[in-house]
Amino acid sequence: MKKVSSWHGIDEFLAVVAHGGFTAAGDKLGVSKSYLSKTIRELEARLGVQLLVRTTRSLSLTGAGESFHSECLEMKDSLVSLENRMGLISREPVGRLRVALSGNFGSDYMTAYLADFSAQHPAIDIESIAYLNEKDISQDQFDIVIRYGELKDSNLRARKFGYLSYGLCASPDYIEEHGWPESADDIKRHTWLTDLSGAVNFNEQQNLKVTPFWMSNSAVALRSAVRRGLGLASLPMAVVRKDLMDGSILLLEEEWSYYDKACWVVYSPGILSAGARLFIDYLVSRTGRVKIRPSALSGLSRNR
Repeated sequence: MKKVSSWHGIDEFLAVVAHGGFTAAGDKLGVSKSYLSKTIRELEARLGVQLLVRTTRSLSLTGAGESFHSECLEMKDSLVSLENRMGLISREPVGRLRVALSGNFGSDYMTAYLADFSAQHPAIDIESIAYLNEKDISQDQFDIVIRYGELKDSNLRARKFGYLSYGLCASPDYIEEHGWPESADDIKRHTWLTDLSGAVNFNEQQNLKVTPFWMSNSAVALRSAVRRGLGLASLPMAVVRKDLMDGSILLLEEEWSYYDKACWVVYSPGILSAGARLFIDYLVSRTGRVKIRPSALSGLSRNR
């Protein structure tokens, strides 16, 4: 059985009442008098009540028809008001913006951008959720998800806005005792601190397996281990920039030693709100889509 929309026939009913008859309402809607009559009979049958009293000379509402007419007008007004508000949201940067960030470095790297954006657009309410594993995040729960590296789902709508650049880091004491690796082929003799993969990545040579002395899924935890001289680690420069400034962590400034992961702002299918569009444009303009090097960190690194 064909399912009929619960609103089917109501616009026709309102038009007949507003214009005082089927002929005038049909002219206004561009449909025939017979179509209107059939549609309203079907509406009455669906509701189980008579709405209109029809005679050859007049048309009037029944008691049930008056009540139904009043309720329908209120719903129609509410719908128009809702459509207007939705139109405003699509044009003006207002409302809530739900953003998912990686907890490994989102708290330091991305939330600074979010805070600056929020300060410029106070009408947008920001809700940021940190995640440790991208597999735990459902895209349809958020307006925007910040993802890194290769996007495995080709159906995602995404825009690259920059890079998360990793640099080879160590403490001054570690470098004084062991020195820096001369190349990627020279990494085996060093003590390594890595993520749970037990591998080190460089732009030209990725996923080089080492035997880690210390592993963690947190870049912040690895930074703490590096500061204490436990070994070498490839860390996001956005995470260690303050340590580079105070000299507690050193950065090897050799191009072979960097690893740059693309940063993507991923958004759900459908029409983007004005706030989401504005935030995406803001990220692209702030990051400049460039790979981060010591010069971009205002000379914060100190190579020995």
